[in-house]
Parts: sequence; structure tokens; C-alpha cells
Amino acid sequence: MISLLVKEGLADHQRFPAVRTAGSQVQITIPGAPDLAVSLKSKPYTEIYEELRKAEAYHIRMLDGALIQFLFTFENNALTSHRLAFFPSPMLEMYDSVPEHYDLDETFADMVGEFSVKFPLRFDYSSSDEEHRDVDHPKSHLTLGQYKGCRVPVNAPLTPFRFMRFTLRNFYNPSYFAVDLDAKARLTEFGDVITPAEQGILFVTA
Repeated sequence: MISLLVKEGLADHQRFPAVRTAGSQVQITIPGAPDLAVSLKSKPYTEIYEELRKAEAYHIRMLDGALIQFLFTFENNALTSHRLAFFPSPMLEMYDSVPEHYDLDETFADMVGEFSVKFPLRFDYSSSDEEHRDVDHPKSHLTLGQYKGCRVPVNAPLTPFRFMRFTLRNFYNPSYFAVDLDAKARLTEFGDVITPAEQGILFVTA
């Protein structure tokens, strides 16, 4: 997924995943083990973004400065958790000094819109039955912004291709049509974990 974003010219900087193994557990994480807890703290979003950027706590930095994280944990080859996050840049890099970089590239049309509001989003998954609370804390869920109680149920964990298909389609729409992720996304999927009660409210299909 990272190589594809680089090939398509959407990445400004990339950090290929580090793999850590401890017994039967395998973690796919960020090189250098930067502190990721800042993204969960009660701080202004501009401060959170800047700390993540300075620590290089990302796998991909998009051309507009957005940060993308792919974090997975497996136990005996079975997925036990993931965290897939998108942190848009509060301020568009270079826009003040080189606005034509964005104005002439339709990839960023939505980003420079007059009423565009930047907010983070995160897809979380945990296989733990202890953490799961039906409807209130789905095993797989989407969190929008910094609302602690925001957990939109998702029918299944997401693969990197499905996560980036969602991100490109909703935040870089011209690139979604230019970079065909649909075929790859269809070939990579995890099984459903959503409960009947969670299907009874608004939910996202991965």
C-alpha cells in the first residue's frame, strides 16, 4: 500500500513498517517506536498533529501534510488489534507561499475548500471480548474527531487497502478515481465481527 502511494506521487515522505516479534505475537508498527499516546490526549488538534509530525509517528506523510498510520497486532497469525489513522494537516504545507501547487492540482480541491474543517479519524479493532460492549464499544469501530464517545460500528476489521480506499474516496476524491484500489481491496478482507444489535444502528461496511 505504501509503495503504491509513493508510485502514484501522493506521498511526500514514507516510513516502511517495522515488524516486532515476541513469542507468538507479531506487531506491525512504526520504526523507532515513537510515542503514539499523544493522539489520545486532551490537547488541541494542532498540538497533537505537530507532535506526531515531529516524532515522525506515521507511515505516510501525504503531499498536503496529512499523516497516515497502519498498526496491526497478530497472535498465532490471527489479527487481535489494529489502529488505522488519518491526521489531516491543520495547515496546508506550502499553500501560503506556493498556492498554485494546490490550486492547479485537483487532487487537493477538497483540502483548500473555503469551508474545509480538518479533523482526525481512526479505525480501531480489538478481538478482546472483555473490551467489547455491544453497541457502546464495538470490536471494530470508527472514531471521528476527538469525541471520546464516538464509536461508529464497522462490520469488520480493515486491511490497509480498504482503509486507503476509504481515505482517498472521501478526502482525495480525484485520486480515488486515478488510483484503482477497488480490485486490491476486494482481494484483502477480514471476517465480520459486527453483532446483530450493532447492525440495528447506523454502521460502516468495510
